Amino acid sequence: MAPSSARSFDIVVFGATGYTGKRVAQELQSCGFKGTWAIAGRDQSKLERLTTSLTGGGAPPAVVVADVSDPASLLHMARSCRVLINTVGPFRHWGEPVVQACVQAGTDYLDVCGEPEFIERVELAYDVAAHTAGCYLASAMGFDSVPGDLLVEYTLSLFKPPARCTLVETALTIRGGASGFRGHFPTFESAVLGFASAGDLRKLRKEAEQRRGKVDLQVPGPRPPRQTGSVFDARLNAWTLPFMGADASVVKRSMAARVKAGEPAANVAVVFTLPSRFYLMLFQAYGFVFQFLASKPWGRDLLLRYPELFSNGMFTREGPSEQQMQATTFSFTAFASGYSTGAPEAPDQQPDVHITTRVSGPEPGYIACSIFVTQAAITLLEERQHLGQPGVHTPASLLRGTTYIDRLRSRGIKFEQVASASM
Repeated sequence: MAPSSARSFDIVVFGATGYTGKRVAQELQSCGFKGTWAIAGRDQSKLERLTTSLTGGGAPPAVVVADVSDPASLLHMARSCRVLINTVGPFRHWGEPVVQACVQAGTDYLDVCGEPEFIERVELAYDVAAHTAGCYLASAMGFDSVPGDLLVEYTLSLFKPPARCTLVETALTIRGGASGFRGHFPTFESAVLGFASAGDLRKLRKEAEQRRGKVDLQVPGPRPPRQTGSVFDARLNAWTLPFMGADASVVKRSMAARVKAGEPAANVAVVFTLPSRFYLMLFQAYGFVFQFLASKPWGRDLLLRYPELFSNGMFTREGPSEQQMQATTFSFTAFASGYSTGAPEAPDQQPDVHITTRVSGPEPGYIACSIFVTQAAITLLEERQHLGQPGVHTPASLLRGTTYIDRLRSRGIKFEQVASASM
């Protein structure tokens, strides 16, 4: 393993010619990063064309050729840098060889994966090896799941001892412009494959529990009711449904990491909002069709062949236009409650401290996502002395204790305590 001082680059962006990779490369070029960096992928000519198209300050990046089907090229790429950002998905197919190369090279690894099965499999399989190699591995460093995970971490920090937060309810809202908001096909593909492998995820979690034991979050007070269907939330003036992304499982792992570190944890619920009953009914109708088709091989083939048809135009192979992205915003609102004395003094005592917080920013899937992962990489480079033990981490467990949230604020992401949920 080459020492970090001997490596050619501080950061390498792998998959840079892909839809998300281009955004990450552009953000790194324009954010004022002063270190050395490179873009990587399997097609050298495309990479070279990308270097000439990037705008902003600083010298253009170098080019590294690497292919997920060529382990030697992946190891060469990993050994060339201190931090590797991986944007090549679906990660269940292409992610693990990159993780293996980074562990072998002792290179820090970040990705923008939102696939719980891959995320949790990496933790189970590589945590010890990464710790031994002295490197940090963190998935979900994009829109899944930085805003939700770091918002909970930020919110818990507002409860000053002896007060303690025992419940955080987070709600995601995405607002599009006149032409709506769109997603790129790989996100839809990951959702289809994730639904198809739900049984594998259950087996993985059972294996993890058998090997490591079940973590008791040790949260005092009553447990929140579990939401399984649609609920109208008057605080948000919107209908809510359980969020189907990776956030719930990622935040749960962050809370487990807090308990392991001797820090208080909280129960967390994650939902997303729909603005009206019409959109709720539309979502439920398409959701029913999606679940039916995704449960059958021929149905999955149909979904992947016609993503636009089966998502009401939300996911396309072309992805969102620049105009659509510029008109789209996101917000996560958190309703936190707890006890001023740290715990209830009677079994039926209700929380007496209530705080509402919010993180908000530009289009989440590509613009904000690129900000999240690039600032995480820069934080790893510049604040390594403030990080915990090497190994596999969630966004919050990796970056708590650093200036990461301040860095995000400098790039247009707001973290704030608010008086109410109204926008």
